[in-house]
Amino acid sequence: MASGFPFALLLCLSIGLLAPSCYGQTSCPGSCPPGWTLFRSRCFSFNIQKKSWTDAETFCKAAGGNLASVHSEEEYKFLKTYINQVTGDIERTWIGGFDSVQPGVWMWSDGSIFDYKSWGPGQPDNAGGVEHCLENYQGKWNDNSCPKTQPFLCSMNL
Repeated sequence: MASGFPFALLLCLSIGLLAPSCYGQTSCPGSCPPGWTLFRSRCFSFNIQKKSWTDAETFCKAAGGNLASVHSEEEYKFLKTYINQVTGDIERTWIGGFDSVQPGVWMWSDGSIFDYKSWGPGQPDNAGGVEHCLENYQGKWNDNSCPKTQPFLCSMNL
């Protein structure tokens, strides 16, 4: 009776060759790039260096994403926790909302639908007529002046 060992070995080696491999790649399909954190089907990166909203959006685009859009309470809770884990605080942070095209009509810089809101009390208020960019502030959203420099949160879809 012939041994089945050579056949089993050949079968295992063949399966190994067909399996997807990420060895030597900077990232695997379905995973985030180094320095980014996965939540659901999106990757997020908190950046502590302070930039204006426009410069932060440019930075995020160069990295393959945009300033973060937020689409659910669950996602927003994750992002607040993520920022707190990175900074040890509830840091003022730019995210991707803006109303500079038409005041009062908020949009996301990634072009997605503005389908979730978490404004703080009395916000947005467009104080001084110059607040057209969205920040996370003390766990809620606030409109602020776009040239102000502060940390920011990028996101990208997988």
